[in-house]
Amino acid sequence: MQPNIVVEQSLQREAAGLPYDGSMWLLAEKRERRRQRDRELAGRCRALLRASLARHASGTTVWVYGSLVKPGRFHEWSDADVALESLPAGMSLELLQSLLSADVGREVDVCLLPRTRLRAVIEREGERWTA
Repeated sequence: MQPNIVVEQSLQREAAGLPYDGSMWLLAEKRERRRQRDRELAGRCRALLRASLARHASGTTVWVYGSLVKPGRFHEWSDADVALESLPAGMSLELLQSLLSADVGREVDVCLLPRTRLRAVIEREGERWTA
């Protein structure tokens, strides 16, 4: 529930002569703290991913998609999803995935944009970065 809905419900309970239910406030505050923590976590993940891509795939066009680019969807167990238009010279998908995951501190799924069946979705909903 959004905090303003909680206020409205509390006022309705009071107007109806029902007892105050403080647990709704506590739950709303807990949810808001979790959302804030997740937003900060997503920001840190994005910064680490940008730095890692610059180090390991410099100059490559990259699409970031999935929960990392969808507001409110990224959380502590989320991975990061990356599609590259081409692999950097001398790099395999597996090696790049391992390097990015180690730098970011969470699983990073890497695919090649020309080879994935999700290309249209990635280009429509993802963010285009240049590493």
